[in-house]
This record gives sequence, C-alpha cells and structure tokens, in this order.
Amino acid sequence: MKIGIDARFYGEAGPGRYTKSIVQHLEKVDTLNNYIIFLNKNGFNLYTPENPRFKKVLADFPWYSFSEQTTFLITVLKHNLDLYYVPHFNIPILYPKKIVTAIPDMTMHTHSTHASSTLPSWYFLIKKIVYKMVFWWAVFRSYRVIVPSNIVLEEFKQYIKGIPANKYVLAYEGVDPDFYVKHPNPGEVLTKYGITRNFILHVGSMYTHKNIVGLIEMYKLLKLNYGYKGQFVMVCKRDEFSRQIKEKIKTEGLSEDIILPAYVPRDLPINQKIVVSDLEITALRQLADVYVFAAFTEGFSLTALEGMVHGLPAVVSDIPCHREVYGDSALYFNPHDTDDMASKTNTLLTNINMQEEYKKRGFEQVKKYDWLKTAQITLDVFNQKI
Repeated sequence: MKIGIDARFYGEAGPGRYTKSIVQHLEKVDTLNNYIIFLNKNGFNLYTPENPRFKKVLADFPWYSFSEQTTFLITVLKHNLDLYYVPHFNIPILYPKKIVTAIPDMTMHTHSTHASSTLPSWYFLIKKIVYKMVFWWAVFRSYRVIVPSNIVLEEFKQYIKGIPANKYVLAYEGVDPDFYVKHPNPGEVLTKYGITRNFILHVGSMYTHKNIVGLIEMYKLLKLNYGYKGQFVMVCKRDEFSRQIKEKIKTEGLSEDIILPAYVPRDLPINQKIVVSDLEITALRQLADVYVFAAFTEGFSLTALEGMVHGLPAVVSDIPCHREVYGDSALYFNPHDTDDMASKTNTLLTNINMQEEYKKRGFEQVKKYDWLKTAQITLDVFNQKI
C-alpha cells in the first residue's frame, strides 16, 4: 500500500511535534507499506528518512491557504496514493480517495479564541465559520479520525453530530524521545537566558486558553502573600501573543522576575519564532523547582509529562483532560481562581516530601505513554479495509 502523509507542520511547534513523532515512529513499526512524506522547505531540510520505504517530497505550500486546496492537492493526486493521512484537520477538501486524520483537540469549538486572534472581528468570525465547515468536512470525509484522549472523543460526539462513534479511534500521545536526552551542562542555559535564582517553569504557547494572564497574577500572589523569592520562566515562541505578554510583564515592573527566554537574544532574525532549543528546554526542566500549567482546555497536554521525565513535579489546572492524562501524578488547582493557583503552587514549592512523592508518581505515569504504541494504533487504522 502506498500511504501519503501531510507532514508540512514538521519542525513547527504544536501540531509539528505530533507530526514529527508519528512519522519517526511509523518508520519503526511499519516494514511493509511505502510512504510519501510531503514537507515544506523547513521540514524537508530537517527530516532524513531512516526507513527505506519512506520517501520525502518537497511540498512548500502554506497551510490554511488557497494553494493548499489547489496546487498541493494536484501534487498529492499525482502520487496516486492508496491512503492519505493528515495529522490535523486541514485536508484538501476535494481529495477524492481514502483519508485518515488525527485531530488533537476541539479548542476552536469549546473555547472562545477571539482574543487570541490578531484579525479584525468581522474577518475572524468569517474565518471561524469557514474553519467549522472544513473541520466538519474533514471528520465526515475521513475513514477514521484518531483522537488523543477520551475527553476529546466525547467533545467530538457532543459537537459533531451525525458521525458514527466507530469512526473515532483513541491513541494517546507520548513524550518525544528528544526530551529524554539530558543537557550535559544545564547551568550554562541559565546564564544564557539571565535566570539568576530558583524558578518555577511554564512551557507552551501564549494563547488565551493557556491562561497566561492568570499565571502572571498567580506569580504576583506568590511574591506578595507567600514571600516567594524565585523567578518565573515562561518558555514560548516569538509571536504576537507572546509579544503582548512581554509588554504586560514590562508594564507591571516584573521583567527581572518573569523571564521569557525567547526574548533574551536581541539580534535574531525578525521571522525566527522558535528560539529555545529542545535541549535547552530539557536543561530548564532539570533545574526548575516545579512546573505549572494552567490551561482552561487541552486535548492531551504533553508538557508536564515531558518535565516528569526529569523528575520535575507539576501543579496543573483541574480540567478533565489533565485528570485523564495525569491521574494522581500531579497536584491540581482551579484555573479560574488565582488564589487557589498560588496556594497550591506554594504548597508544592515548600513541601519537600510532597515534591519527592510527585516525582516518583511522575516517573511511573510517563511509562504509560509511548509513541511506538501511538504509531502501532495508527498503522492498524491504515491497514483496516474500507
């Protein structure tokens, strides 16, 4: 069977992490099928197939674009695939043959994302209507839709009506093997990014559903009510949303306390979004006191798991996804209550016995998630007959 994979997100944050991991692990579990891996220019340079059945093809077409639905569609059709796999929802809507998708979450359905958009209100609303139409069509057209958690599965059933339940396949994600590699000299990363004290850590985007403003308020309460002397390190990419948060931190006089490593280097190309490398993120996880993550909604939520690999105890928002993924391996707070956020974070910061207990639980929890399992479930879906 000839299988095509839309891997144009390869090397990007978010869906790019999923794309990279699933492609690399499909190489390990599939020795029979042949693959065409479609990549944009950046991904094409980053990805080197290790399985001879995997062939990369340059397809430098922007996602969510007109060319994605026209020229890229023609490119895919030329390869005469038996199955086309899209690890996202942005399928070529006119593609006529068998499609499998992997959709990580329904944030645009379950959470208002208007505040996370830089678009004018009228244009954003039009774009959201188009998004929902394309999203529904992707689900309708797909032979199977792979989802990362039971909570996302239930959201699909709630928001996408008329779709048979057996179309959805649950496949948990795992920790990227790159995040298991320890930094040989983590202290040099602290020096590079101006981290001069003990610190709590957050890794992720700065969209509104990530509750970044709530985290800043939490940190202020930690300082004011609990006498916390450490810093707060927030790893993110450079974009309009993180620039807004950077300005907020500056306005509130917290620039020495809340560190955004992505903005410490001042001589980067204007279009460089990813600044902190995976190995540097691992160094921060090796040295942080605790990890905090306060999102209002998530599809799977990997970043606390990635920290648990290195014994970093986590306090996270009490949402269904986190309860499903983390069980009793993390401490929970109410993400809508900054007092509770500060109280629970302080408890973990100051209770050494609790930290040790959550470290042990974290090590055990991480063992439950493995990209090889995800890849095997995905391959089983590919091999099913229509």
